[in-house]
Amino acid sequence: MKKIQILILLQLLVIVSSCQIGKKTTYEKKPMPEWVSTKPQSSMYYVGISSAPKKGFLPGDYMANAQQKALGDLSAGISVNIESTSVLSIIEHNYNINENFSSEITASTNQQLEGYELVDTWEDDNFYWVYYRLSKSHYQALKEEKKQQTILDAKNKYYQATELLGRQLHYNAFQFYVEALTALKPYLGESTLTDINGEEKDLGNVVFTSIADFVNNLKIVFDSEEISAKKGVELEHGTFSFRIVDENNNPVSSIPVKISFTGTGLIRNSEVSSNDGRIFCSLKKIKSSPNIETISVSIDMVSFSRAAKDPMIRSLIKSIPASETKIRVNVEKPYLAVYSEEKSLGKIREDSSRLKTTFEGLLSSEFIINDINQPDFILNITSNTIENGKYYDEYQVTISYTFDLVDNKGNVIYRKTSSSEYTGKDLKAADNKAYIEVSKSIERIIIRELISAVNK
Repeated sequence: MKKIQILILLQLLVIVSSCQIGKKTTYEKKPMPEWVSTKPQSSMYYVGISSAPKKGFLPGDYMANAQQKALGDLSAGISVNIESTSVLSIIEHNYNINENFSSEITASTNQQLEGYELVDTWEDDNFYWVYYRLSKSHYQALKEEKKQQTILDAKNKYYQATELLGRQLHYNAFQFYVEALTALKPYLGESTLTDINGEEKDLGNVVFTSIADFVNNLKIVFDSEEISAKKGVELEHGTFSFRIVDENNNPVSSIPVKISFTGTGLIRNSEVSSNDGRIFCSLKKIKSSPNIETISVSIDMVSFSRAAKDPMIRSLIKSIPASETKIRVNVEKPYLAVYSEEKSLGKIREDSSRLKTTFEGLLSSEFIINDINQPDFILNITSNTIENGKYYDEYQVTISYTFDLVDNKGNVIYRKTSSSEYTGKDLKAADNKAYIEVSKSIERIIIRELISAVNK
């Protein structure tokens, strides 16, 4: 009997619990309001209506989702017209920027929505609906109040920028210009007229023009009209350097640039100007063949634009045409002096310049070979053969040689030391064969190794 009573009690608890859960998940069913099927039109209000599915979501989640979508619908009804006098209109006309920024402006404006009111909600088994509205007059009043405060803040940043520029703190000034333009972002499609130094001007246009002028006034100045350098020879410090200056030839620091070189040897293609405006190209020596090359330098607007955190403002800055300077580079052959001491059996050979002649012929396309001018490189050749016995009626010699290439500072650029054995019907024949085979080795292998060492 007790067991039956316990079972009945448990069943009652389950029924009660189910009823409680049902109470939590049920809602008051109401007839579908007209606003769900037909969006109201009003001359006094912006209206936003949307829904979110309920299945698979907690009530808090689908309610928040519907509210967010309804506010997005309300925002979409607030049209943004790009005024002809606005900074965006001027930019599109003067800088050929075809990208449509109106959606960016709309999104920026909508982030500042306030004063809207919840009119109604409705739900059925599958969806939860939300109806918001915003008074047009209230919205315009709040927007105008914010706009004037924003213009005032941006104008103060503009004044700070011009003051810093007057003190030749160029990059700091540029940053304040960017901050002023970023502050004005929600109103870049509108007129932003205000008093600037006693004159009524559009602040957005003034700020953007100041940024564009700042960039356009930057000059890239080389110390000479062209540069001459020898292939493979370590460059003197400052050979490939230039300055960034403003329109008054004052040095400008912290300016990023892109560098390109039609030849080979450039280690890094981006640099930033130092306090004296100077930039040194990361080029230790030119590795390309003697020729006419070109080095090009341009203001790196992609890096420059990173002064702005906002993607839209960054995109506007990147679109500003930047200065570019090209300079001719004459890549010349370096001077090479070749000295040789070639011996046979400890004595200077009759053909005492066989290896020297081989090297000079193969290197003539890369070097000016003479010992009259101050050499950029010196190639020292030493070789000798020694008798190494007689085997099966043939004489054997061992040839040993060393090839040393040094630069004009005494640094060993390349060294090759080796020895090999050769045979012939007599010592002269064996010696001659040894020098012939070494000459072939120079032609096949050693010459490439030497040139590669010069170009490292």
